[in-house]
Amino acid sequence: MRQRGPVRIGWESVKANAVPMVVLWTMAGALVAAYYLVPGVAAALEPVAAWQKRSGAFAAFVNCAVFCGVLPYVVYRCKGRSRPRRPLLTAALQSLFVGLCGVACNGFFGLQSIWFGDGHDLRTLLLKTAVDQFAWTVLVMAPATSLFYAAMGRWIERSRTEFCLKAYFKSDYLPNLFTGWCIWIPVIFSVYAFPLTLQIQVLGFISASWVIICREIGVRK
Repeated sequence: MRQRGPVRIGWESVKANAVPMVVLWTMAGALVAAYYLVPGVAAALEPVAAWQKRSGAFAAFVNCAVFCGVLPYVVYRCKGRSRPRRPLLTAALQSLFVGLCGVACNGFFGLQSIWFGDGHDLRTLLLKTAVDQFAWTVLVMAPATSLFYAAMGRWIERSRTEFCLKAYFKSDYLPNLFTGWCIWIPVIFSVYAFPLTLQIQVLGFISASWVIICREIGVRK
């Protein structure tokens, strides 16, 4: 039997996550529509934007650490669905990692603002999304995330799988990259539709929703 290629592995992952993917796209689009079309929504988010503008990297770290690290852990533990070997250490390391990712992404969003401006026209949003997904994600976020969770698996969960760079690239990095593109391109496009001071805050909230939605739907299958 022929071994599955990375694109096929990634596509199978996309199909397996089709329902949460559509829910995530709908949520991201609804947030943008609410911000620009529903009276009072933009004003309600002004304190968040002001905090991000005032605190910068610290606000980005707190947002992503809480939404993408602490919150999913609390939800899983309250429902008895998370049993890693060292739960508190796992949660602490993941919160630290995603918090630092938030700081990095916030810095990159700032660079995108300098490069392409703060316009919300279709051309600007497409340019930012393309650079984000096909440069930033490919060169920085995807390898960092894949290697972090591979290391967590070996250290925390005591995985006995030997690390091989070629195998990692084919069976982990490329499939995850392909899956990420399918899922996140529409979402990132929506994130860039927000003002710069809200982009990392919205991304943290949506990322937490994605993790929780996937787990909830997976449990019900």
